[in-house]
Amino acid sequence: MEFIPLIILLLSSGMINTVLSLASIADTATTPSATTKRIALVTGANKGIGKEIVRLLGKEKDIITILTCRSPDPSVLETIINDLQEKDACTDLHFIPSSVDLTKPDTFDGTVRKFIEDHFDGRLDILVNNAAVCFNDPTLYGTVDFTPFEQQARISVDTNFWGTWRLIQSLTPCLDKSSSPRLINVASSAGRLGILKSKALIERFTSDELTIDEIERSMREFVELVENGTHRDGGWPDTCYGMSKLGLIALTRVLARQHGSRWMCNTVDPGYCATDQNQNQGNRPAARGAVTPFLLATLPDDQFHSGLHWFDERTMEWSYNQF
Repeated sequence: MEFIPLIILLLSSGMINTVLSLASIADTATTPSATTKRIALVTGANKGIGKEIVRLLGKEKDIITILTCRSPDPSVLETIINDLQEKDACTDLHFIPSSVDLTKPDTFDGTVRKFIEDHFDGRLDILVNNAAVCFNDPTLYGTVDFTPFEQQARISVDTNFWGTWRLIQSLTPCLDKSSSPRLINVASSAGRLGILKSKALIERFTSDELTIDEIERSMREFVELVENGTHRDGGWPDTCYGMSKLGLIALTRVLARQHGSRWMCNTVDPGYCATDQNQNQGNRPAARGAVTPFLLATLPDDQFHSGLHWFDERTMEWSYNQF
């Protein structure tokens, strides 16, 4: 499937204000040396959207891609890499043989960051946070035990928000070594502002003065209220997955503001893709959901875009009218 060259229409508030033409780095005449290649890391890379992002990155001559997942089986990951190399001509694929479990952030320094320090001199250029958990059906269409709603909040937020945020923190020194760091957080339409039923909450999360401390307190508050059964009283949503992704979008916007022109920080809604997470009930292939994260990872340095939310190669307003 050929996505390059690709024209991206950049939309803002419904108005087209620029057109981005992305030429494949793989089409360049020279092959970069190992020391000049960009280092990318993708979480949840063993299947679904994560694997498809790796498939696209692996075709780029100037990128080394690191795969991570929660339960790494070396033989399975080797099979995945061999398959990508043979069928898709992917190159420079590596995997971290230790578990990268977002619910165990205290292990990140000794696993992920150490791997990057040991193998790539501590430099990371691209971080794609794709791994997540979702209770989009109480029993995942009959494949798992039922999890009551009040028990879903802590698992969802600990994984999708806290785990992702702690990994970003752990790898910040590695990203700071890059000349052009890219942070791409895979979010969801479930994290739209419209899930909040309180004007005060919407104003809190969209404030230009919002801080990370305030986001963290809000995420703790949501979990506590859900577990107490009182979340609706304050206008909080009946979706733990959605709230975890809303928090991630808000966090990414603040990080973009903090890092200014140094980092590109963006969120992507991949759409409702058919993956194991929804028992393949999604209405679009995972390969389609991987396109925008890949393109953000490979944007030329002179096309700087940060603090934006993307869907199908277009920026979208993060609002209750978005979807």
